[in-house]
Amino acid sequence: MTNPHRRNGQQYLYFPQKTGDSVRVMDIGKDKPKEVETIKVGIQPEHLVTNRSKTRLYVMNRGSNSISIIDTTTAPMEVIATVALGAEPYAIAVDPEQSRAFVSCGPMDDGSIKIIDLSAASPVLQNSTPVRGLLFRGLAVSPDSKRLFVAGGPKDDTINDSISVYDITGSAPVLIAAVEGQNESPEFVYVNPAGSFAIASFRQGGINVFDAAATPPVLLSTVGSGEVNGSALSPDGKLLVMGYAEPAGGEGNYAIYNVSAIPLGTGLFFTSTYAPGPMTFSPDGARLYMISGTELVTYDMTMHPPEVKDNVTLTGPAGGITL
Repeated sequence: MTNPHRRNGQQYLYFPQKTGDSVRVMDIGKDKPKEVETIKVGIQPEHLVTNRSKTRLYVMNRGSNSISIIDTTTAPMEVIATVALGAEPYAIAVDPEQSRAFVSCGPMDDGSIKIIDLSAASPVLQNSTPVRGLLFRGLAVSPDSKRLFVAGGPKDDTINDSISVYDITGSAPVLIAAVEGQNESPEFVYVNPAGSFAIASFRQGGINVFDAAATPPVLLSTVGSGEVNGSALSPDGKLLVMGYAEPAGGEGNYAIYNVSAIPLGTGLFFTSTYAPGPMTFSPDGARLYMISGTELVTYDMTMHPPEVKDNVTLTGPAGGITL
């Protein structure tokens, strides 16, 4: 297969059944998304990511304390390796060089960052670095594969809501800094394609933008409020979509921020009948795919505000989404 992301005219979107033991594969290359495959993985799969070339899918199994690695070039797709972690995993990220996967594990008071060597014939756990008191949520690797950004930081009396930044040029992560933010409960973190900004969104409200190249990273801008239920950064790193918790009896509330201009200005706010959830952009940025309960909702991002293009019913509740 020369392009596993587009096989026989198909384009693939993946979501895990977080109350089960499988990953569902959707063909989004046609007019209406359609479920085409089911892949058995571990128990309670939640977070999942693909590598840059889209040849591998990495699935975090919270109930099995493991990572399933799926070859997306085969028909049907199949699990080619399962790596045991020995601790409850929270988030996973793959470096741009596709040689390492980083996983945050464990409860807040006794956790670790684990590195899986993907270059080996059989992927193996390469390193486990204890990190006490880390809030384990989003992970992101810088484009040059030198820094790992973690949504959360050492929990003590002075720094309890932040991003932690690690030097990952050696065999084990080395903490560079834990940078205090201006909001509570960090959930998601992104690094733009240029590696200049690290963007953290917070469950209890707001966006923090940091200078990702500085040591320690510097908080450049903060904006927004409200409980965040999902977010996504566009492939060009310019737009951040935030989905806010649905008010009782109300609609889903959303905001789009231009994160290429610092400080951040007022976002484009819009509402939808669909409650926000895990979301991801299409490779060209023209579509936003979002899990809303048991539905996959497609937004046309070329419209202002975005409009719902399609919605399909899914098999069971989904814990995440990726292309």
